[in-house]
Amino acid sequence: MSYPDFSHLTPAASLDVLPAYDYKVPAATLTRDVMEHIKNEPDLPGMIIVDGEVAIGTLGRQRFESHMQQVYSSEIYPKRPIQILVEVMKAEKLQLTSSTRIVDAALAALQRPRSLVFEPVVVEFPDGQLRLVDCLIVLLAQVTILEKFLQQ
Repeated sequence: MSYPDFSHLTPAASLDVLPAYDYKVPAATLTRDVMEHIKNEPDLPGMIIVDGEVAIGTLGRQRFESHMQQVYSSEIYPKRPIQILVEVMKAEKLQLTSSTRIVDAALAALQRPRSLVFEPVVVEFPDGQLRLVDCLIVLLAQVTILEKFLQQ
């Protein structure tokens, strides 16, 4: 995975300038279908689980894959709806508006419980669209902004 160039960012830069992914999974989708999709999309940071138009949780790629590698998970979950994993894994979401400054988003991400710190951030755009931004990308953008500030 190559990372975007963030050298143009300023302290006022907001989440809407970061790469975002639109992978929404209906809660009734079988987990095996999600596993297949994730396998074929190596840059995808995770998924937004939706019930109709409502986001009920997010699952980050690493957390999802780690859970599926646990004993019995590969036998229990693939034939079941992804919603079961949302409930079992307590798939909370950090949802911010696209106008949220990157520096504020980084802080909000780092203030989550330790097990969720690196989960993707759900970004809501003005048209109501929800997209995922990889937390690593948010943090890399924040570090770039800080580095530029310190060089002034």
